[in-house]
Amino acid sequence: MDNLSIGFIGAGVLGGGLSLALAAKGHQVVAVSSRTFSSAEALAARITGCQPKADPQEVADRCRLVFITTPDEAIASVASQIQWRPAQGVVHCSGALPLECLGSAAQQGALAGSLHPFQTLACVESQDEGVARLEGVTFAIEGEGWLGALLTQMVADLGGRLVHWEPQYRALYHASAVLSCGYVATLLGAARRIWQELGYPPEEALNAILPITKSTVDAITKGGLEAALTGPVARGDVDSVERHLSALEEYMPALVPLYCSLGLQSLPLVDTEVDDKRSQKLEVLLRDCLLKYSAAIPGR
Repeated sequence: MDNLSIGFIGAGVLGGGLSLALAAKGHQVVAVSSRTFSSAEALAARITGCQPKADPQEVADRCRLVFITTPDEAIASVASQIQWRPAQGVVHCSGALPLECLGSAAQQGALAGSLHPFQTLACVESQDEGVARLEGVTFAIEGEGWLGALLTQMVADLGGRLVHWEPQYRALYHASAVLSCGYVATLLGAARRIWQELGYPPEEALNAILPITKSTVDAITKGGLEAALTGPVARGDVDSVERHLSALEEYMPALVPLYCSLGLQSLPLVDTEVDDKRSQKLEVLLRDCLLKYSAAIPGR
């Protein structure tokens, strides 16, 4: 297994970051293909001994283990168009999909598996960055026989931790990943829009926002979610929440449902020292306002 040849079909964010990290840890990433050949060339150039391939079949022919790191909706289609060999390993990296999406490969005798890092690999440009981004990260894996053992070893090589999910829970697990990552960017985008409404250019607005976001993440790391929760909901400050809602309704009504939903989700994290009556009043205020705007369509 030490010299097992590995290929990637898909050279996007996930395929790029994972292939760079595995190569840095001594795994033999020897071939990569992508929807555009230039993307395959760019990734292969950063991995010694790796060759770009124009056709995914060339990757499968060259490698004992193939990672399919395309968008989720393309995984089954890509797998079905390839001629697989018996006992060859094929792994998808979707957080939400079960192994059945690789059914066409399994029917040909290939071993199917999955490996999903609970981490974003956006903006990873080098092998060192890939390794640093995946250190200490939790990975969800599936796989039998030598493939399961190899995926377990890969996670250990990357300094990661393992979890195993039953197929019916994978979409729920992946929803947690989206809330933890992509929707954080969405939330900061909403905050940036408020600054833009106040006259700040987007880059200046983001520069103002990021320090408080980073400090919050640091506080969560140090003291936990409950200790890091701040703001009027955490204090039971009904007046401030009312002022926020009034301002949003006047200037940016499309953000009212988001503000109310987040406020309601914050209430279970509020310190028990906050007066129950104030918490109840906040809950009624936020629920009533959310109901009022339940038919609102978020603006761009």
